[in-house]
Amino acid sequence: MRAVLCTAALTALLVAGCATTGPVDVMLRPAPQQAARGQVVGEAIVASLGGVMATVRWLDRPSVEAYYAARPGLVLPWSPGEWKENPPTIFLLRLQNQTRDEVQFDPALVSLIAQSGKRDLPLPYEDMYMRLAETENSGPRLQSLQATLFSRFVVLRPGAQRDGLLLFRNLEPDVKFVSLEIASFFVGGRSNPGRFDFQVIREPAK
Repeated sequence: MRAVLCTAALTALLVAGCATTGPVDVMLRPAPQQAARGQVVGEAIVASLGGVMATVRWLDRPSVEAYYAARPGLVLPWSPGEWKENPPTIFLLRLQNQTRDEVQFDPALVSLIAQSGKRDLPLPYEDMYMRLAETENSGPRLQSLQATLFSRFVVLRPGAQRDGLLLFRNLEPDVKFVSLEIASFFVGGRSNPGRFDFQVIREPAK
């Protein structure tokens, strides 16, 4: 009887192992604890950073395609093959300055922090240029990326709003939780950092 139970347990482990080693779809969703630092609206997180409304949302490939399709003159920077081989982790950040002060923001100092404490910085435009410069139709693709990527120092006047993309490398397989930390964010010269928490969900690829 004990041998039968051990064999069944071993079989279950092997099946579970096989189920987790195949292709998976990765999704990022607002973490439950995020409500303490902001408001979860659908798949987005909304928070006030010193009076500036900041909205952060993770984008999957269909959402990225829709983002570029809604902008006349722009094209999707990644081909299906490039996306499948090395899919980036992309966040849409929308800022709306509702204060009477000037807002300053340095996207290069944003961090994506895993539960292990490991920090990743955004992929700069120069890095993406090196990857895409030799690909087909690279000119329009690079122009579209440059027009939408948060990579340069940003200044928002009172009442102004702007949105852009933050790109990070593909998440490692063991990452279950990430925080998008906006450290260099100043309103009227005062630091107003923000932190946006996401849980990583993995499901068998469809």
